[in-house]
Amino acid sequence: MIKEPRMWQLVMEPTSDTLSVMAFSPIEHHTLIAEDIPLASSATPLKAFQEAVYDNPLLLSDLSRVTILLPERRALPVPDILSSDEARRQAFANAFPPATADSPEEIIAEELPGLGATMLTGVNREFLGFLRRTFNNPRVGHTLTPLALYFKAKHPTRPRGKMIVNLRQGRCDIVILGDTAPMVMNSYPVRDPMDSVYYIMACREGFGLTPTDEIILAGDTASRGAVAPVLRRFVRYVMPAIFPSTMFRAGRAALRTPFEMIVAPLALPHSIP
Repeated sequence: MIKEPRMWQLVMEPTSDTLSVMAFSPIEHHTLIAEDIPLASSATPLKAFQEAVYDNPLLLSDLSRVTILLPERRALPVPDILSSDEARRQAFANAFPPATADSPEEIIAEELPGLGATMLTGVNREFLGFLRRTFNNPRVGHTLTPLALYFKAKHPTRPRGKMIVNLRQGRCDIVILGDTAPMVMNSYPVRDPMDSVYYIMACREGFGLTPTDEIILAGDTASRGAVAPVLRRFVRYVMPAIFPSTMFRAGRAALRTPFEMIVAPLALPHSIP
């Protein structure tokens, strides 16, 4: 447990087998706590998540801000030209088959300021209901959103062609910035680092990126070490993401925390539409 939880923030990201947790006080240095909590494989995803939360009292503290990142596959960035809710819902329906009756979902809409788009994510209604009942005004959204917003803020001018790759266990997140909207915001399942290389190069070829359009690598250190030498055979500028100094001051545990969780407190507004 922590003293004065109202001075702390919490970021969580559940995957199929792990709940990654980061808690810290933004006004105190060296307070960051990071933990990967195993999820029970014998339970349903919701039940496993509930058990992990109830078994860790820190997560139930009266915290000032709770952010939950969801790496859902049913996610779609839509351009702001589709301004009506109906047009956005139709775009989502065109991209994905309808939710089933036994697994109804709610579509969460996250505005992407400066990117001319809105991120739509389908989230199971029962799971979303648990989050809203259990946590105080949680911000629930897609794991790609903080990555896109953070790197857009880092490249406010001439963003076109900037490629951001976040490497995680079993996943490769790719964002390619355009002039006024993201050209790519997607996550790909991977079994080894060379799968990531394949998706990175396929995206570059599909969107006409040149060898001088840079790649910024974030995420798992071992995966970055494996893919960077291969990518440098084809791309002139392959660079590591610069770790935000603000979060480094929060504590050394930040260095082993997933990058999308590290940048979430810096990039995201607290509430969503």
